[in-house]
Amino acid sequence: MTTLLPLPQDALNNPVRWNAEWERLLSGPYSLPDGPSRCFDEALRDMEDVENSLKNYPFLVSNTCAVQRNLTYEALSHFSRDDFERKWMRASSDVRAQHILGAMGAVCSKARNLHDARAYCPEIRLLRLKLDGKVFLNLLKSLMVEDASFIPSEYKSVPNKSWDTWAAKQTENNNSEEEKIALAKIVLLRAKLISHVVHFTMRSFFGEEPPALTVQRAIHKPKFSSEPTPEMVAILGYDAAKARMKEDIAGIKARHRQRPDICSYLGCVKPAPDPSVRFSRCPTCFDNMERPVRYCSQDCQRADWEGGHREVCGRSLDFDTVSQVVDHPVHSHASRPHIGLPVDGFKRSIPLVHQVTQLNLNPTVDYYLWSVNNEPQTFDFGPDTYPHFKFRELREGAMTTGDPLQVAVIAHSLCIFFSLDRMQDKMGITPETIVAQMVREYGIETDDMKKQVLEMQMAQDYDPLHRPPLYWGAPLRVWENDNRVWNLSETRVTFNSP
Repeated sequence: MTTLLPLPQDALNNPVRWNAEWERLLSGPYSLPDGPSRCFDEALRDMEDVENSLKNYPFLVSNTCAVQRNLTYEALSHFSRDDFERKWMRASSDVRAQHILGAMGAVCSKARNLHDARAYCPEIRLLRLKLDGKVFLNLLKSLMVEDASFIPSEYKSVPNKSWDTWAAKQTENNNSEEEKIALAKIVLLRAKLISHVVHFTMRSFFGEEPPALTVQRAIHKPKFSSEPTPEMVAILGYDAAKARMKEDIAGIKARHRQRPDICSYLGCVKPAPDPSVRFSRCPTCFDNMERPVRYCSQDCQRADWEGGHREVCGRSLDFDTVSQVVDHPVHSHASRPHIGLPVDGFKRSIPLVHQVTQLNLNPTVDYYLWSVNNEPQTFDFGPDTYPHFKFRELREGAMTTGDPLQVAVIAHSLCIFFSLDRMQDKMGITPETIVAQMVREYGIETDDMKKQVLEMQMAQDYDPLHRPPLYWGAPLRVWENDNRVWNLSETRVTFNSP
């Protein structure tokens, strides 16, 4: 049986009523565990152009990855600099509801596919999100990437046992291209809508402008029938169904008029400056398949051709081709020297993700340290020196595996260097602040972290040359030729009594 969904424009015109209608649907026909199957059947029924759905899929994936990267980058700053977690938890439920509902309305009014994806997203029910601040924060954290210095090649899904079980089972049963792309888009739009709503909410909470939301122009100008469907008439009656059709068509036309062309090269995806400006299109794709592949410039067209468009130009697409995982053409993990992603099940804390992101964006810095005034300070050993290379080797291991020994060595190294030449007084960084930062980043208890640093200091004391452990693997000439030898050998790390 057909279910009438609220109209996208109602998300702005009457958000309270619009949300109440969605809450009713999510408690009724779209409730778990049967909701996913209903959504899948409706997606198959409403799919008008499989070729267009296949063509748009890589753009949707890349765009969702970019949204999650941008969300993470901003969230890291708000968590570390603006005390976001505490402020959100202390906000009243009414204040939280105001920002969440405004975000849902702003996002869902932009595009029909995002609007209708609310049927896939029990996670963004307003009552649950506003009453318990941790629910929203956990949702945000589940969408944050491990390194926001680049755009990942795969998006993060929101874990949901019922949805994940159904999707796994449905994947096994899919045979046709229609079924494959319908399921993939449902799973993708779940992640995309939730990511947008969380991002818009966070921006609203800090009084910032909403982020840009890129929506592709439809292939063809929408065509409409002024007559309501028999299903609509059966539910609403003819006059009410006719009025609803008129309102729906007006909303579709208004959204279509606002949408510019978007460059098809995934390394650009720049929108046209105005909806009236049309980008040039690939003639072969359009003539053979009526597929509008558009480019803002010849440079982007050439880059896309070399990046893989030559393999599909003017040819029919299939799901296996469009769903291949590819690195972002410009902002990928492989595009610059970097600290690697976590391995062996290691999960980075939010402060550590922030550290890794900043280091990868600023590769000349060896470490970012926070002063007693909560101000970031950069630290580096100097280029082309043994401690520089050794520290980075240990840093890589600590940040990808969480190995406590490597963490202890880098913590001791930072502590002892900041004890030189009264650097503590100059920069406001002390062994206590360094240990506190390591505790936040690596999840080690404060007493254990202090104990490990003091064990490193004891090892230095027992070394015949009083070398810090950072220097132990170096040839003797490196230690003897370092102009900091005397100060380093005479410096000890101590902690003030609590």
